[in-house]
Amino acid sequence: MKEMNTLKNCPRVLLQKILFTTLIGTGCFIVGAAYFLYAKDTMTLALSCLVLLFSLFRSIGLYRTIAKQKYEVVEGTCVGVAAKPLRKHFTVKIMDNAGIESTLRLGKQAKVKIGFRYRFYFNNQGERLSVGSEYFDTALSSNQFLGFEELGEFEKQNKEPDT
Repeated sequence: MKEMNTLKNCPRVLLQKILFTTLIGTGCFIVGAAYFLYAKDTMTLALSCLVLLFSLFRSIGLYRTIAKQKYEVVEGTCVGVAAKPLRKHFTVKIMDNAGIESTLRLGKQAKVKIGFRYRFYFNNQGERLSVGSEYFDTALSSNQFLGFEELGEFEKQNKEPDT
């Protein structure tokens, strides 16, 4: 019963990461097993088993991170996006509700738009991580970045009512 509550309370983006990691490993195993049956290639079967094993370890690790709530959530509005040519990442500047600006590096496959609010998830294993440029710059390179979700377009809080 506790496991069901963990999955129900899990952020959607983290649940998708667990699911896709498991599906990729399972898909590799199925393709490797089919090729083994066709060509009797034991090396392909062994490698596909390793991919399945590593993806299951990764999925279990993600599940434990979620179950123990060892992840940090950072919310903010995207105020700038800068991409350098021939790089696999781009730099995103976000501003939280307190007006503190931070920098994050994301892979080019992530679609982040200026003026939209986002929620970023980071692995927080053991040490207390501070939110700031140093944390964001090292988060991606040290495998701490778990994912992000779009919260919608930023709307000013102090809108004047239409009369």
